[in-house]
Amino acid sequence: MSAILNNWEYMLAGLRYTFALALVGIVGSFLLGCILATLRLSPYLPARLVAKVFIELVRSVPLLLFIFFTYFLMTELGYNVSAFVSGCIALVVFTSVYVAEIIRSGILGVHPGHVEAARASGLSYLQTTLHVVLPQAIRRMMPSLSSEFIMLIKETSLVSVIGVQEFYTRVSITNSRVLVHPFELLMFAAVVYFCICFALSFVARKYELRSDI
Repeated sequence: MSAILNNWEYMLAGLRYTFALALVGIVGSFLLGCILATLRLSPYLPARLVAKVFIELVRSVPLLLFIFFTYFLMTELGYNVSAFVSGCIALVVFTSVYVAEIIRSGILGVHPGHVEAARASGLSYLQTTLHVVLPQAIRRMMPSLSSEFIMLIKETSLVSVIGVQEFYTRVSITNSRVLVHPFELLMFAAVVYFCICFALSFVARKYELRSDI
């Protein structure tokens, strides 16, 4: 317990990077996922093919390798960006391909009759999408999206391989200094991650229940 008490400020200081990575990853992957899902549902074959190839290509690469690839690709392209920015880009792009498929499935799950009824009542395509399709699709997508974003929070620990000192990295550094209390430190890290993920899961669940009313 002393290892935690003597180093908790140092370890918890890494949470600002963890939260920043998670926030950028969630918002960025959702926006990019919406674009990819729109392309996948496009009536134009070239747009569908480009989106499908991109999604399948990214999904076939392990995240750890994708983080390395993004980090060194930025350097090769001449962009002088920090490891933190490279990690954000990697998490956004990698997660977005899974989010895109969730969004696409949610939209396709809306009953076609609801869309036809909305259009028959005089609503435009945009109004139908905003007021009929998306509300139903979001309710269907929420469990899968919350699970994907919870996974993203845990995956922020992988950016430690390119030198970002987020929470888990600092726990590992503390462990290498102390050496005699690895179980305590790892349990501390597990409890912190549990609290963060449980909070996000709780918020998502409350939203689901509110949407069902």
